[in-house]
This record gives sequence, structure tokens and C-alpha cells, in this order.
Amino acid sequence: QVLAGVYPISQLQEPYSAVGFLATRLPLPTLLQLRSPASAAGWTAWDICEAWAEKRGYKTAKAARNDVYRAANSILRLAADGRLRLCLRPPGYSAQKGEPCPLLLP
Repeated sequence: QVLAGVYPISQLQEPYSAVGFLATRLPLPTLLQLRSPASAAGWTAWDICEAWAEKRGYKTAKAARNDVYRAANSILRLAADGRLRLCLRPPGYSAQKGEPCPLLLP
């Protein structure tokens, strides 16, 4: 709902799962040109948001830590604005791609 523009991004309490959804379908670290995380386990949604916050300079007011929440909202806004293109095909689309449409047959 968030990525479709139905639910406002600003009202999300936990945007990291939506970033995780994007990360499973898009190569976000490559698209955003992020540095690899310190952990050897690979990219998590939190790692992506933290690397984006570091790259963009998003810091919290009091402790000057990386503002991961603001970075997550920024990534979701990029996707909602169409700057990160997400294309979801219907199930079985690739298998039936060469077949004629049954609705157009006489």
C-alpha cells in the first residue's frame, strides 16, 4: 500500500519492512551505490538504511548517530516517486509470454 501510494509514507511507524520488501525485489545496494555492510552475513533492511543515512549525511539531533528512520523514509519516497522502478509481473507471466491472449481468440 505504501509503494502504491495508498498509505502515506509519513505515517509509517516501522518503514524497515517496506524497505526489506523493496530490497528483495530490487538490487538496492547497487542502485543506491552503497558501501558493503560491516557484517559478513549480507544486506539487511537496517544495513541498507544505515548505509543510505551515512551516504546522505542523515544524523540524529542529540547523539549525531545515523538517522536510519529518515533514511528509510527517503528510500520509500524514491520508490513512490518512481525514481526506483519496481515492476511486479503477474504469476506465470514469463511462462505464458509467447502464447496468444485467450481473450483475443475468435
